[in-house]
Amino acid sequence: MFSRAKLLCLMVVLAAPVAGCNRKVAHFDSALANTFFPLTPHAVWSYRVNSKSQRTTYVVTDKALGVEYVPSLNVTGQVVEEYYNMDRGGSRPIVYVTKNGYLTRLSGLEYNKDEISAPAWGRSEEGEFMPALMVPDVSWKSTVFPFGHMEGAFDIKQSHRTIFETKDVVVPAGRFTECVRIDTLANYEGGAFAKSHKDNRLLYQDWYAPHVGLVKTEVRERDASGPQMELVELLRFTPPSSSSSKPVQSTSH
Repeated sequence: MFSRAKLLCLMVVLAAPVAGCNRKVAHFDSALANTFFPLTPHAVWSYRVNSKSQRTTYVVTDKALGVEYVPSLNVTGQVVEEYYNMDRGGSRPIVYVTKNGYLTRLSGLEYNKDEISAPAWGRSEEGEFMPALMVPDVSWKSTVFPFGHMEGAFDIKQSHRTIFETKDVVVPAGRFTECVRIDTLANYEGGAFAKSHKDNRLLYQDWYAPHVGLVKTEVRERDASGPQMELVELLRFTPPSSSSSKPVQSTSH
């Protein structure tokens, strides 16, 4: 899925409409807990990124390649190829590793003669960025190292919580119900932020739809009342079985 590390360096549940006495209230179905991050090989996601902080809009396309052993990282994980249609964008690999019930995202990687390698300054590590099984009302903490463990680099301390989303999520790809939202409060520390007197917090809100994955991300300064800095929306999702047909969209229930 779309890499949060890119935004940092340039940053559960079912939902159904609740409106009126005739609408059925959704309840969490535990059978869907493992369907919110479906990296099935050959699945493709395209996202529009409206970055107010960078004053630009661009498209990111992710394609799941499958499980691979990556010798340069000495890890086995699910590999996604991410393509940016912007200057100096190109294709970059991302590796997802499951450990202790959470997914860790390794990005900031590059291709070297078709082999995945990490740059000299090290890989970007987003440890425990989301649970492998999504259920509501789960809280946890993690740390992101956007520039690896390079001396003098900043890191981001994060507090996460999964929330039952009661509204439809509407994006260009369609209308999605049965979604999970993860709220993440990220606090920038160390490095260039060590002596900063500004409020160095960002709030990430990520919506995941079952059998699809990430459909929307909003990034705001400080908290939910702060100005929006980034908006990521799913443009289209093509599952492997539809690779030769047009992308599918969600339908409302």
